[in-house]
Amino acid sequence: MADRPNVKDILAKARAGQAASAPAGEQAPAQASAPAPAAPAQPAAPVPTGRPLTLKEKLAAAKATTAAAPAPPAAPAATAAAPAPAAKAAPAVKVPTPAELGRPLTLKEKLAAAKATAGAAPAAAAPAAGAAPAAAKPAAAARELPPLAEMKDPKDLAEALRQTAAKPAAKPAASKSAAPAAKKEALTLPPRPNKNAAMAALQGTRRRFMIGTIPTVAWVILAWTTFTAALVAFSAMLGRFFFPNVLAEPPSTIKVGPVSQFEPGEVNERWKAEWGFWIVRSVYNGQDMLYALSTVCTHLGCPPNWLAGEQKFKCPCHGSGFYVSGVNFEGPAPRPLERYKLSVGDDGQIVVDKAQKYQEELGQWTDPDSFIPV
Repeated sequence: MADRPNVKDILAKARAGQAASAPAGEQAPAQASAPAPAAPAQPAAPVPTGRPLTLKEKLAAAKATTAAAPAPPAAPAATAAAPAPAAKAAPAVKVPTPAELGRPLTLKEKLAAAKATAGAAPAAAAPAAGAAPAAAKPAAAARELPPLAEMKDPKDLAEALRQTAAKPAAKPAASKSAAPAAKKEALTLPPRPNKNAAMAALQGTRRRFMIGTIPTVAWVILAWTTFTAALVAFSAMLGRFFFPNVLAEPPSTIKVGPVSQFEPGEVNERWKAEWGFWIVRSVYNGQDMLYALSTVCTHLGCPPNWLAGEQKFKCPCHGSGFYVSGVNFEGPAPRPLERYKLSVGDDGQIVVDKAQKYQEELGQWTDPDSFIPV
């Protein structure tokens, strides 16, 4: 740190270099009139050392450095060709170095030193008004500046300040050029959707929906069909309940043929199975007659059989026996067989009416309708 040049030495070398590179025309006296004497430089304000500078002291040192820069020379009255002599440079404000402070410079101290350097350098290098311009100096090669927090050289700080001051001038142009691009981006419409792809996706969604609902619809249809069938069956049963049972019975009358086809002592079993009676021609109480005997046993309703060899009706259930006339004579039967009504029709055939019965124990066998005399 002790071998490194301080800020005062750097500023002195910069002023000496600027004075040596001044053009010859500026040092020659004017032919027409003498240049006006430069104003005496004000003494620099003392800068305390041995302790860190406060913010007020740093600002005072920066202002003193800026005020020490010489004002530009006034143009001569007699002729415009003669340049005015340059004013003497004011003594530089002493800026403490890191070695004097015993610590690195802070950012504010670096900015104060850069402002002092920037205020003194342009005034010394400004050409006289009306003088011929000197040969253009080669442009200094641009160099990369370190970050602001790491800058230690005041010249780097001054260059950073000048670059910062020059940057806002280019911003309006950039913003103007960027405005149409932003508008274009804002006006850019999204791409149109593919209608075919949208319709295909919609149809696929509908197809999946229909396929997924088929089982549910099937179960719903089956449930409603079952419910409807049960309701119809219940209605039919309810309607049948309100109507009485009607049996389709066969007619009670039947024609069995003329009287002449029946032989004496004959028991005709032709109508036993279907109509439940025998046509018998026999003598009862000394009179030859035709009569129809019921095939129902008077005991428990079993159908007796005609035994021609024994000339009797025999019940196979309990052994009841009946003569050919129908009168009971054995077994548990309590009374004789019953007779049906007989009549002769207009065509000469015998008509048997099962709707009317005649019983012997009641004396009804003497009724003319219970037999046909032969």
